[in-house]
Amino acid sequence: MLLRVLHAEALTPSIRLIRLGGIDDATLPGFEPGAHVELRLPLGDSVAFRKYSLISDGAQGSPYEIAVKRSAHGRGGSVFMHDELSVGDELDVSAPINEFRIASQGAHHVLIAGGIGITPMLGIASRLKQSGASYELHYSSRSATDMAFHDRVSQDHAAQAQLYFTRCEGARRIDIDALLDRHQGQVDTHLYVCGPAPLIDAVRLAAEARGVNRRRIHFESFGPSWDVTDGPVRIAMSESAIELDVLPGTTLLDAMEAAGAWIPSDCKRGECGACIASYSGGRPIHRDNCLTEEQRRHSLCPCVSWASSDDVLKLQL
Repeated sequence: MLLRVLHAEALTPSIRLIRLGGIDDATLPGFEPGAHVELRLPLGDSVAFRKYSLISDGAQGSPYEIAVKRSAHGRGGSVFMHDELSVGDELDVSAPINEFRIASQGAHHVLIAGGIGITPMLGIASRLKQSGASYELHYSSRSATDMAFHDRVSQDHAAQAQLYFTRCEGARRIDIDALLDRHQGQVDTHLYVCGPAPLIDAVRLAAEARGVNRRRIHFESFGPSWDVTDGPVRIAMSESAIELDVLPGTTLLDAMEAAGAWIPSDCKRGECGACIASYSGGRPIHRDNCLTEEQRRHSLCPCVSWASSDDVLKLQL
């Protein structure tokens, strides 16, 4: 559906709030907290698709609000949203998609957000508060200046929220182990985490190590991410007899498929494990949200993972 930019403002030096509404005041589909939309962005001569969590209340017809963190070393989507998108512009936007729903059977809900990962948590926390549900919100950022929605979280969830600042005087990080230990054995407690991949990984692996059922661990990730230090990767596939070089900005999975290899895949977000591949050489950089530490010693998810440029990544494909 075609939506128009109604409002845009800087929440922090690197995070921009964008409000989208229907053309000619058309009514927008409602949604449940935790939903996201996919935007079709014109990037030069090509088109790119980017997913952003919805932070507005989800009521039928209300505008869609998203918050975008600018990444100078990303694939260009966030730079476009910050530097080129203006009020009055129109964007092709999908209907809301929800893969991060509130667990209806949860007796207590532990929300963990890092940086821009607060966006889906705002709606989730608001809904839990409105319904009288038991919840707590842990929100981490570099500093108060970098923390989007600092005042909103502090005011709306003062009794349930704890804020953490990791790169300032008196820095404090979320103690994942201590947090999970406090809820050890609570079979009706559900965990929700959104933010940088290392945070999601830390919560997921620590929870699984404590025997928490995977159905009580909920996380939101939008697929592959790149690091400024990523370099080109040389891949050698033993069964397909294919060797190729992959540059940052293209996933290992996409590059292998383009070279003629067939690899089963589904979510392409490192969550389902359908594309798991074994390796016998090289140094993978794991960015999935499904493998255990033991599995990572011999396998990787090529849809999101990367590898060191120093060694050939030898895959048994």
